[in-house]
This record gives sequence, structure tokens and C-alpha cells, in this order.
Amino acid sequence: MGTCYDEFRDASVPYTKYELFNKPVEVENEKLICEELSSKLSRPKTFKKFCYMLSKNITEVCDIFVQPGKTNVNCEFLNYWLYDALIKIKFLKDEENISQSSIMDKISKLWDASNCITNCGLKKYSISANDFKNLKELYDYSKHILAIENNQKLHEDVQCRKQYCSYIKKVDNVYNLVKSACNPQNDKPYCQILRTIPESKIPSVFLEGYQCRDDEINEEYIKDEKIFSAPLLPDPQETSITHSDSKISHSSTENSPEDSYKDKPEDASSNSSVKVGLSSFGMSLIPLFLIYKVKINVYYII
Repeated sequence: MGTCYDEFRDASVPYTKYELFNKPVEVENEKLICEELSSKLSRPKTFKKFCYMLSKNITEVCDIFVQPGKTNVNCEFLNYWLYDALIKIKFLKDEENISQSSIMDKISKLWDASNCITNCGLKKYSISANDFKNLKELYDYSKHILAIENNQKLHEDVQCRKQYCSYIKKVDNVYNLVKSACNPQNDKPYCQILRTIPESKIPSVFLEGYQCRDDEINEEYIKDEKIFSAPLLPDPQETSITHSDSKISHSSTENSPEDSYKDKPEDASSNSSVKVGLSSFGMSLIPLFLIYKVKINVYYII
């Protein structure tokens, strides 16, 4: 039996999809176009890695995940994963309209090159990055409801209550925030998702049903790094930039640990310490040698 994190993830349809999308790339798809697109950005290596990953996911959605009646939902998951990933690796930040971000031009070119437009198109969300986070939270929850209902039927000892209570409470906060902003005239995407959730299955109803205790609610229990087996990318910041990646000049703070190790001048204080240590060691040998010599001479005199 796996951990509660594994069980929580595997019971959720969205999370099982995102787990697959997060997997590292073994074969680099669309290598030429990814290199071309990444060379035009200030963080080429990070984007190139993500580009390979996205290209793999587009191909799999088109070629593997496409089944009768399931094409649309897999495409939806891919689009939600995409924007969420771009926010997490900081290619989308505080934009008021994420669909108009310059990075989306690069994504569109990659998507077009995949020849997957017929089966799954790139969706444009004309909302802010923060609104998208709320939208995705509600969308995932709407697909997670069945798993929550099934879990609630289990005995309390095997419910993985910390994960479920923390998750439901997090969604409840988002639900209440969005509901206060949604009115009949508001046709934002998150309002549309909100209206698909029946009143009998809103987060507060499940919280009451679980009778969650305060010590069972903590967002630490549902962090991505604990739920997903592989991180989206090892580091959201650029780790190294070479001439082949970009001709743009960057500060030394963007060098990789390996580059820093090779290129960084040796620290003067460190060298001094080494030299002093060696000098001290050499000096200590002289009196030892003299003592040894005196002892030998005494031996022969006796």
C-alpha cells in the first residue's frame, strides 16, 4: 500500500493526469523548434526543457490518450496543466491577461508544429494569472468530487483525512472567494465552473461531513512536491546559459553550480588558509628532524 499522498493523488482524475504530464522527457520531441523558440528567451535552458515536456504531452494526448468520448477532457487537462506549469516556472507572472503574454506566442508555434490542432487545440484564457489559479482549483475540484465521495465512505482510520480535509478546506476558501465575485452578469470562466458544482457537493458540505479537526487542516499536507512523484522542473530559475543557448549576455548569478565551480576565481582567503596550513606543516617538520638527529647522535655517543 502506498502513502496517503499516493492514494490521494491516484484517486483524483486530474492529479493522475498531471502526474503523467509532469514526467521527465526521455526522447526530445520537436527538438529543432524547441531550440529555435528557446533561443529567443532570457531563460533558454528552462524553456527548452519545458518545451520538450509539453511537446511530449501534446503528442501523447493526440496519439495515446485520444479515445472515443475522452478526447475533450484530456485536452482540457492538458490546457490546465500548461498554464499552471507556466505560472509555476515563472514564465507567466502577474499578467492581467495571460493569453496575451509574449510566451504564449512561442507556445502557439509549438502547438501548431505538433499537428494536433484537430484533436486538441490550445485554449486561450483571457483572465489574470490569479484568476486562472482559482479557475483551475475549481475545475480540478469538480473532477475530484467522486473520489471525495468514495473516500468519505471509508472508515476514518483509512481516509487519509489530513490530505482530504486540507484539500477540501483549500478549495472551500477559493469557492467562497469566487462566489462573492460571481453574479448573473459575470461570465468569467471561473463563474461558469462554479455553476456546474451542485449545492449538495460544495466544499463546505464535505467539510461538515468529514467533521475535520483543526489539526487535520494544513496546506503543507497537499503541496505539489508531496503529492507528485516528480517535480515539474528541478528548478524554476535558469541554471546555466551557454553561447549555444543564447547570445544574450547575463549576469553571473544565472550560472549553474557546475559553471560556478569551473569558472569562479578561487577565493583568496581560502587560498591563504591553505598556504598558511602548508607552511605551518613544513615548519613543524624542522624541529622534529633536529630532535630525531640529536637522539641518533646521543645513541652513538653512548
